[in-house]
Amino acid sequence: MGCGASTAAPPEPPAPLPQPPVKSALKSVNAFNAGGNSAGPRGSVIYQSKELTSGRDSRLSRRRSGVSAAFDTSHIGTCTRHGIAPLPGRRGAKAKINQDRGLVCWPFNGSTAQALLCVFDGHGRHGERISEYCMRTLPGLLEAQPTVLTSRPAEHLAEQVIEMDSMLGAGELEHVAKGAGTTATAVYMRGDTCWVACSGDSRAVLGSRKGGSIVGTDLSKDHKPDDPIERARIEAAGGEVTEQGANGAPARLWAPDGSCGLAMSRSVGDFSLRGHGHVPDPDVQEFQITPAEGSADGDCFVIVASDGIWEFITSQEACEIVSTISDATAACEKLVMVAENRWYKVEGVYRDDITVRHQPRARRLKRAPTPLPI
Repeated sequence: MGCGASTAAPPEPPAPLPQPPVKSALKSVNAFNAGGNSAGPRGSVIYQSKELTSGRDSRLSRRRSGVSAAFDTSHIGTCTRHGIAPLPGRRGAKAKINQDRGLVCWPFNGSTAQALLCVFDGHGRHGERISEYCMRTLPGLLEAQPTVLTSRPAEHLAEQVIEMDSMLGAGELEHVAKGAGTTATAVYMRGDTCWVACSGDSRAVLGSRKGGSIVGTDLSKDHKPDDPIERARIEAAGGEVTEQGANGAPARLWAPDGSCGLAMSRSVGDFSLRGHGHVPDPDVQEFQITPAEGSADGDCFVIVASDGIWEFITSQEACEIVSTISDATAACEKLVMVAENRWYKVEGVYRDDITVRHQPRARRLKRAPTPLPI
């Protein structure tokens, strides 16, 4: 994201991620990373975003990864692209560690009529460890109480994101999470209804056809410190907000002593800013999906992406880009490449991590031959 807390965690050698103290939705993280998918405790198939290496060889890489065993990639697509940073002395650029994590779970909660899509955008020193922890933890937390998820989905989503944050603070990564954190955007789908939980600025967008034209509608709200509601909470708690700078520097939430700052007002982790108006609590909104049939008006697809997409592409433009491509994975790759080109034109040899997932056919979730229809 490029907007982590300014106070880094104490230097330490990288260590293996701790297992969450609940039954994880992942059978094996090693098998998950190697094979692209894994079975969860209630029969969920979990698929993590794959790195987009280049526009020319990405499809070959996808065939080798074996992801087709989990999903029909024409119906649901996902990919990610690591960021780059300039080298000292104008000697070019180097690849950054990709701190984005994204996943799809379907079937979910023991049902082919349910699905979960998540994007976690880590930031700060070792922020990838925080986003990885959240990716491995949240599905299991949600599925641990299956009847609660179906009876009170909005409350359960909010409660489990907050619980995940508490577990992070009580676990082995607590010291890392003082100066690092992650966004958390989760889209839970059941039939023709979806619930979107968002903490941070990874965004979910619905693409619909209205009067023959594609219209993008935000399903989540970016949590920026200079938003009036967010600013009021921050200042009431003693935190400070600096406005967006003329040079494009984002608005930031600061601790009163200026020791650490963050370009968002909500996230998981970033414990150095707690007590100063920063919270992990997600906003949760409920939406009804009205599927478009053929060329008729209706809802066509959902995009969930980190701010590597949204920095230089509007929600409306993103929907227009992917609406021209029927294959979901190809649409994801196109959107990532457009974003990458925009970063190059504006920022030169700096680029944020970019992660996107896209579903092009908005049909009701049900038992059907087509995997993950929405």
